[in-house]
Amino acid sequence: MFSAIFNVIYELLTQPAIIIGLLVGVGYALNGKSRIQVITGSVSAAVGLMLVLFGGKQFSDGFKPVVAAVSDVYGIKGYLMDSYAMKAATQEALGNNFGFVGYVFLIAFFVNLVLVYFGKYTKAKGIFLTGNSGVAHAQAMLWLLAYWLDMPWIPTIIISGVLLGIYWAIATTIPIKAINKITNNAGFTIGHNQNFAIWFFSKFAHKFGDPEKDDAENLNLPGWLGIFNHNVTAIAITMIVFTGGFLLTIGIKNIEVLSGGQPWYIYILTLGLEFSMYMVILLQGVRMMVGEITASFKGIQEKLIPNAIPAIDVAALLPFSANAATLGFIFTTFGTIISMLLLLFFKSPVMVIPGFIPLFFSGGPIGVLANKYGGYKSVMICGILLGMIQSFGTVWTLPLLGIPDGVGWSGMFDFSTVWPAFLEILKAIAKALSMGPYA
Repeated sequence: MFSAIFNVIYELLTQPAIIIGLLVGVGYALNGKSRIQVITGSVSAAVGLMLVLFGGKQFSDGFKPVVAAVSDVYGIKGYLMDSYAMKAATQEALGNNFGFVGYVFLIAFFVNLVLVYFGKYTKAKGIFLTGNSGVAHAQAMLWLLAYWLDMPWIPTIIISGVLLGIYWAIATTIPIKAINKITNNAGFTIGHNQNFAIWFFSKFAHKFGDPEKDDAENLNLPGWLGIFNHNVTAIAITMIVFTGGFLLTIGIKNIEVLSGGQPWYIYILTLGLEFSMYMVILLQGVRMMVGEITASFKGIQEKLIPNAIPAIDVAALLPFSANAATLGFIFTTFGTIISMLLLLFFKSPVMVIPGFIPLFFSGGPIGVLANKYGGYKSVMICGILLGMIQSFGTVWTLPLLGIPDGVGWSGMFDFSTVWPAFLEILKAIAKALSMGPYA
């Protein structure tokens, strides 16, 4: 009986669209809205988030083979910077104990709720609702504590859950001020892997330009360049040129192998157009979801959990400045390439290969933020800096994982800064107490 209830709760909490829909329904009910509005609001919010997640997944699935093909052609070997690489590495490391991840996730969610409920004292406001990222966090935390402290599984699970819940409460709360500025107080925060990045770049992104004069969305280009004043067109053309240039370095024959026999030029054109299409899908999903969250969450804040703010997928930020998101992706890629060249030059024993996710789903949101604070000039500088931080931070992290044969690590900002700093603390504790690898 307990196992069945646990499984139902776990499955619900790891389905962010269902959770958002239920929360919106509860919010409307607490606000005294009609049954029709409760139902329609719940469905609209759930479908909106599903559109956001679908658009994000299509971005990743579309460009993952491109990155893999370039790596294969150039014979680059190393660790992959990608969220799925982290999931695969920690799942393999946990082996038969992977089933404990669910307990860690549920404990973390409960701790997060408690800290927000007592927000008057803890100052915590964000409730982590991004189930897919949350599960990845839970399995990473469980493995890392198991490796470094080597305690029995029950205390390892409990401590992992408590630490993760505290991390979620802090990470979702710290970027709220910046997110409110980006979204004009839309009523949500982010629960993903760039929360500290949003806070960090918000501290100095304003120093590089004027957000009104240099707004990436209002670039009035002369003559035929005026086509770039249209978001959908600008994104499509930019990505056709950028992706095409990227792919042409591996040769036309290799592109046509990658495309499944499709002419190389058709494949490149299609990739760019699809990128723009997925941005339109994201935009529609965000509009549907954010409108319902803003209208409904007041009931939850007033009657259940004071000052609670839903923390959702980072892709929700992208449509708030679509051009800046694309520029952020491009310049984060440039920063990553610079880092790879430096690693080669200094003969680093570790080479990191970027996946699409840390390039776009970190670079895009930071591009949106940088544009809001300092315009397109800030996007360029912050993007390059982000790419370098993520690359060198991943190099710092890899020796601390206890997974020498792992395929890689997330590479996203928080996992390249906050998490390795935490691992250094775990390492010091293990060494001082002769635990884990020092036993």
